Amino acid sequence: MEYDTSMSNRSLFMKLRSLPDGSFQDVEEAGWEGSFLHLTLLDGQPGVAPGVLAEIENESKVYLGEVQQCAGSAMKVLIEHSLDRARLASMQETWG
Repeated sequence: MEYDTSMSNRSLFMKLRSLPDGSFQDVEEAGWEGSFLHLTLLDGQPGVAPGVLAEIENESKVYLGEVQQCAGSAMKVLIEHSLDRARLASMQETWG
């Protein structure tokens, strides 16, 4: 599965948290490789162990996936789902 990685839909700075109840960490998008999102942890933050489920968000999208690798400040996450924030907000209004 390929994800839309066009420049118009992304911000280089993102937030990452371990699921189900981790706190958010600042990360920077380092690029995509198919369904893999490469991230860089900012400010010497501790990495997330491989196998951990993660939520990653930017201004326009929320991604759900599994951490595959973490070495130093570099992370590789297999993205399994993406949600468009505008569509999600519209659906919440309809259901609310």
